[in-house]
Amino acid sequence: MVFPKESKDWNYETAISSVEEMIQKIESGDLPLETVFSQFELAVEQVNQCEQFLNQGMGKMNLMIETLEDCEEEF
Repeated sequence: MVFPKESKDWNYETAISSVEEMIQKIESGDLPLETVFSQFELAVEQVNQCEQFLNQGMGKMNLMIETLEDCEEEF
């Protein structure tokens, strides 16, 4: 699996759009079962990458908030 930091071309919005597209294809009922399984696997990988991206962003934001709070305490 390629994690967001490892790929310069990875984009959160594109990943979400891709997952939504895969879900629509799966829900259409027109795909062979084997394709449904592979599309589902890809969708789960994309969702995991999105979750990792969001967790990394939240961690950075929390660190910045702590830094700001520490600066305010010094004044």
